[in-house]
Amino acid sequence: MTVSEKQAVSKLVEHELALKVYISALLEDEAAPLALADEPAPRPAVEAPPQAPELKPPLPTVEVPVEVAEPVSAPPVPSSNAYPDWADQAFEALLFKVGGFLSLATPLATLNTIVTWNDKITPMPGHAEWFLGLLPMRARQVKVIDIAKFVIPENHAARRSLEGERQFKHIIVVGNGEYGLACDDLGDVFSVERDKVRWRTDLSQRPWLAGTLVEQ
Repeated sequence: MTVSEKQAVSKLVEHELALKVYISALLEDEAAPLALADEPAPRPAVEAPPQAPELKPPLPTVEVPVEVAEPVSAPPVPSSNAYPDWADQAFEALLFKVGGFLSLATPLATLNTIVTWNDKITPMPGHAEWFLGLLPMRARQVKVIDIAKFVIPENHAARRSLEGERQFKHIIVVGNGEYGLACDDLGDVFSVERDKVRWRTDLSQRPWLAGTLVEQ
């Protein structure tokens, strides 16, 4: 093996080790959210009964074979680009599985934190079936979404497999912490080239889907 090849292998190993450390840190139950420069410091928590939230469709995502979830907050500012701002260059994304068969991915740029599934979620009757309830976390109420039921139409054959009791393992909190995505399993972190995604330009239907990763 030449010196240049050894250096390339060394850089690849260092990169993979750094990603493993990053994901391990996020998986702590009380993991600190990623710092957002434009997000104000949280106010002290005040004990109050949870109120029924106003639900908006959660996130644009990359469908796959693989789908990339983009957090939902305010309506996006129109852009002349056919892709989101976080995809202006190559980006890294986290794979995860929902419903036991559907693979999605969320870009690390929109990932807030990851928490282990727990029983602190308060159900809110009268909402859509895919809305699991509110999770208190650091002075705010995270809206927890069953993303599999959200993205798969009710009349789709695969929807039957989502009925009955499900065993979620993690909640992926995205954006500013408004939404949490219930998932079955976490996958790997991988690098995505912008040109490898078939970006959607019309988000009037399935606004949570940012595009389809054509090679994964």
